[in-house]
Amino acid sequence: MNESAEAASSTRPPRPVALKVVAENIPEELRRLCNWVTWRYEFRERAKKWTKVPHQLDGKNARTNDSSTWAPYEAVWKRYEEGGFDGICIVLTTEMGIIGVDLDHCYNPQTNSFESWATKIIEHFNSYSELSPSGTGVRIFLEGKLPAGGHKKENIEIYSTGRYLTVTGHLLQDDYS
Repeated sequence: MNESAEAASSTRPPRPVALKVVAENIPEELRRLCNWVTWRYEFRERAKKWTKVPHQLDGKNARTNDSSTWAPYEAVWKRYEEGGFDGICIVLTTEMGIIGVDLDHCYNPQTNSFESWATKIIEHFNSYSELSPSGTGVRIFLEGKLPAGGHKKENIEIYSTGRYLTVTGHLLQDDYS
């Protein structure tokens, strides 16, 4: 490693570690879709942070607007198990009729507690919910459609198309308090 590459890597925050995917907990309604890709953490020098980048089965970048870069769940799961990726994700499209809700920084694994705002949202939707790869956020999947575009406010994002959401299979407990 040359001196400048060494200096750059020493100023990086540590690479995040993602929760391992629990395949048996992912709902069949999601698994039967052909909108799956793998992902891995990659460091973005310009932003100075780690980000989750979606990949095709061959390792090339996947795109949310190109279904030829997606694959069936079984193929993506097999590729994930082979190694080299941090997780799997599903690409949302309007045709699916699925809305993905992403709640960031709302769960404390040390105290096993949720932020009150997140608890209200989780209970309101009462749908398939799981922990995010960091173990500190929540993904909620539900049937429905949104007006065009996505919706983001502070630590809450809601999308039905043009985005991918990581899937971990780490189910939430029944008690969200």
